Amino acid sequence: MNLKKAKTALFVMHRWLGIGMCLLFAMWFASGIVMMYVEYPELTTAERLDNLPTLKTDQIRLSPFEAAKSVTESVFSGVKLTTVLGRPSYQFTTPSSRDYFVFADSGELLTSIGNKQALLAATQSGFHHSDETPTHAGLVDLDQWTLSAGLDKHRPLHKIELNNAGRGVLYISSSSGQVVRDTARGERFWNWLGSTLHWIYPAALRQNNSLWRDVVVYVSLIGIVSVVSGAVIGFMRLRIRNPYREGKDCSPYRGWMKWHHILGLLTLVFVSTFIFSGLMSMGPWGVFSSNVSPRDQLIRYAGNPALRLSNLTMPALVASNDPVKEIRWHQIHSQPHYSLVRSASDRAVGNNKGDKAQWLSSKIEKATPSLIPSASLTSLELITEEDDYYYSRHNRYRPLPMYRAKFNDANDSWFHIDAANGEVLNRVDNASRRERWLFNGLHSLDFQLLWKHRPLWDILVIALSLIGLGFSVTSVVVGWRRLIS
Repeated sequence: MNLKKAKTALFVMHRWLGIGMCLLFAMWFASGIVMMYVEYPELTTAERLDNLPTLKTDQIRLSPFEAAKSVTESVFSGVKLTTVLGRPSYQFTTPSSRDYFVFADSGELLTSIGNKQALLAATQSGFHHSDETPTHAGLVDLDQWTLSAGLDKHRPLHKIELNNAGRGVLYISSSSGQVVRDTARGERFWNWLGSTLHWIYPAALRQNNSLWRDVVVYVSLIGIVSVVSGAVIGFMRLRIRNPYREGKDCSPYRGWMKWHHILGLLTLVFVSTFIFSGLMSMGPWGVFSSNVSPRDQLIRYAGNPALRLSNLTMPALVASNDPVKEIRWHQIHSQPHYSLVRSASDRAVGNNKGDKAQWLSSKIEKATPSLIPSASLTSLELITEEDDYYYSRHNRYRPLPMYRAKFNDANDSWFHIDAANGEVLNRVDNASRRERWLFNGLHSLDFQLLWKHRPLWDILVIALSLIGLGFSVTSVVVGWRRLIS
């Protein structure tokens, strides 16, 4: 193929890719602004605890060991005491993440939730107010607001309409009776203009996860090719030293086409990184997959993959009016302890010996090197502020203070450990760092320098999005005129 034919092919390719992608580009920039302030519906940790009834500690009759006799399985990686249908209930979690619920007042195993029980769960939650009359709107396996894979073990879901001014809707787990999602009319409306458009997220497509992933990945790739081909043409047609039309213009185009040419070059870096980081959000081809699983590391830290229930005893709760929402049991190097959870930010730790919180830091310090015994622990710091690798935007639950443990292994692993209960919160390694910068950094500009100085972040992101939207509008106009000409 000679140079002339190659140029012609390049122009034709960009023209038709642009026509096909221009509306998507405009949609992505506009919906991105919406998503800055209204995210996809989610029951956050803070929301869940705030609306969970206070634990009726005076009704607890059984220890975890006694209650577990109602369950056929005997190995549990997690145990907590919470409220289900207004009654204290143990939640036993197996290593395969299956949950069993046993009422702590009777030892009865909860097997399923009917319509009346789902309504009861809704009315007993903090989401319900006395002037509301909730109604059962049916069982839902999957709808537009319950697409998250994290809800799979709760399906089908009981849909409860609260019939309030905000047209609130609760989704109740059919296996546990817990509220697992809440939505309101305004949230749903803005999400049709935000996440549903931005993620190409209609339920009919999203319910086929592999197909949805392929659509997003390949549409993003087409968008990248469209931008790159446009950039090549844009620089080919740009004249700075030898302008067009008797030295008066650096672009050969006029009208909307000229705006498209100049804006395309001025926004090239932003638009290209925006589309590329959108592709990276899918983690295509395992680009962000770590070569080391954290499972064995966490087992070494805990000392055992399962909790020994006979070692778990109830804390001495004297005051029945203490607003404890949950009791959770943990272990470090096979030594159990518990935490009393009153809210996302109010958690008190204790153990069976009656010791107070001061012993926990010592346990964490002794156990942390066992996470990666083949490497050296280079530092263990108590962190009290968020930073670029640990922050709470986008509904992430990020308790503080926490310990950051750094190792000198091949993956430069860091572990964040909750200082309030000793649980390992997450691991940061080379793979997750790549994701942090290639996706979050480029796509949302989630830099603490900007985020800690709002509204600087808002102004910058909105301004860039509007410029990108303006460029996309020129593409739409040029494309439309090409189609009707």
